[in-house]
Amino acid sequence: MHYHGGKHAVIVYGPPGSGKGTQSELLARLYGFTHFDTGHYIDSVVHSPEAAKDAVLRRERAFYDAGKLCTSSWVFKIVSQAVQRIARSGGSVVFSGSPRTMSEAFGPEYSEAGTASKRMGGTVGLLGALYGKENITVVRLNVREASSLKRNSRRFICSVCGLPVLASSSARQCSFCEAPVRRRRDDSTAVIKDRLRTFKLTTYPLLAVLKKHGYRVYEVNGEPAPYKVHAQIVKALGLR
Repeated sequence: MHYHGGKHAVIVYGPPGSGKGTQSELLARLYGFTHFDTGHYIDSVVHSPEAAKDAVLRRERAFYDAGKLCTSSWVFKIVSQAVQRIARSGGSVVFSGSPRTMSEAFGPEYSEAGTASKRMGGTVGLLGALYGKENITVVRLNVREASSLKRNSRRFICSVCGLPVLASSSARQCSFCEAPVRRRRDDSTAVIKDRLRTFKLTTYPLLAVLKKHGYRVYEVNGEPAPYKVHAQIVKALGLR
């Protein structure tokens, strides 16, 4: 399971509405990364026709629709299967907002007291095996809580491809695939606030651990227009 070959793995973190998906999509379109949107992928899995017949998928759908984190071991299982397929194809990958918990990131054997097994587990360990630790970069998008609430409460996404639709647009059809747009199930104000609290409790500690173990973590201002944020990320990654 070693496919390094000069390819790269990028993880984009940030609170809800910080532009993780938009920035990942820009890297995919302009630099050939495969954008692995974990939230969209989980959404498609838990709301698939098979979910109605599967007790595990029904349980995870209930978590997802309530804005809660899905079970870490289940998330890691479906994500690892998908990422190995991407790596085998020889492509670079960019994650938007995942892994979200210590267990997902480093494996259940990781000790939050500050020690880890010799072989890092979880998604980070998987990416290390597939791409090489030196080819993993983490980008943290920083936005104010007020901006996060405003962006999330006004956004729509495509019901098929998941691309965002500008809040200022009156269009109710995706400009890319022409499918109808919809509100995300977890974009109510109450759910957004809960997601913000969860982000602070789970993701902030994750970033500290990544830095501690020598992974590159770049902090980027996520407040400006997306193309300006993209320019900051491109510079941090050394793509230009």
